[in-house]
Amino acid sequence: MNRDDEIIFAEALRWHAASDSDSMDWDGFTDWLEADSRHRDAYDSVALGDAMFADHGADLLEAFPAVANDQGEATVVPLRTNRGWMRWAGMAVAASLVAMLALPQVLTPSPQRFEAGAQSRTIALDDGSTVILAPRSTLEVAGRHQERMALSGGAWFDVRHDPSRALTIEADGVQISDIGTQFDVQAAGGQVRVEVAEGKVEVRSDAMAQPVRLTQGRSLSYDPKQGTALVRPVANNDIGEWRSGRLSFDMAPLTLVAADLSRYAGVEVTVDESLRSRAFSGTLVINNGDAAVRDLTQLMGLGLAGSAGDYRIEPR
Repeated sequence: MNRDDEIIFAEALRWHAASDSDSMDWDGFTDWLEADSRHRDAYDSVALGDAMFADHGADLLEAFPAVANDQGEATVVPLRTNRGWMRWAGMAVAASLVAMLALPQVLTPSPQRFEAGAQSRTIALDDGSTVILAPRSTLEVAGRHQERMALSGGAWFDVRHDPSRALTIEADGVQISDIGTQFDVQAAGGQVRVEVAEGKVEVRSDAMAQPVRLTQGRSLSYDPKQGTALVRPVANNDIGEWRSGRLSFDMAPLTLVAADLSRYAGVEVTVDESLRSRAFSGTLVINNGDAAVRDLTQLMGLGLAGSAGDYRIEPR
């Protein structure tokens, strides 16, 4: 239990102990409950402890106040006979037992889910870190310190350095671990691309023989269907450049290029299965999605089927 949790738990004990008094400040109690969802969770734990004391109070009080005397022998500290004090002490013991089991769970905030529509979305984390969630992407944030995330789509991460907490991002079966840096992640159809602009990250997957550590100016493209995890250099200006209306690729799988166009250019793009292993290098301007798809197929000498806004890239 951290310091904040201890304070909340102590406040919950005081409120519950005061609830039997005619002078109970019910308005203040209501304000306290509504100030933070963790307050109600802690109070529920204390109330459960009180119920435990009601059922097993004698056993709890008998076991509680054992200390050592001057000769190092255990002795029992006499308890005051005041019934209210005994009840409060016993309830505190019972509630503490409940808290040891329950508070790590109940004081952990529920996961938060963020979605971006046609426009990107900036997410501010509690520690000062920020995430720019790409269009048509989702991010789930969990953990007491927002240290666990699950990404579908793309996002730019600017993570504040904190040696006491390691951020882990799950994206299509890949885990990206970070302790403070700037990097971009794109995940679609099982393929994942990670590019590091500053600092370092570690990328791992059950399908990879060993974790890969990426430093500034390095990228990893992971394709489990092809059984490849390629590490190569990347220019810093190209990392996360979707934020400024461009997409640059260096030997990127065509399926991942198509997924990026679908996400950032607002057009649906699929790729014929026979072209899955084809790679593309170049830069596409995504202000006009239809034009970007036509530029891609012309540069690669491929065919294009479909109508405006919905395309299929095929062999010519």
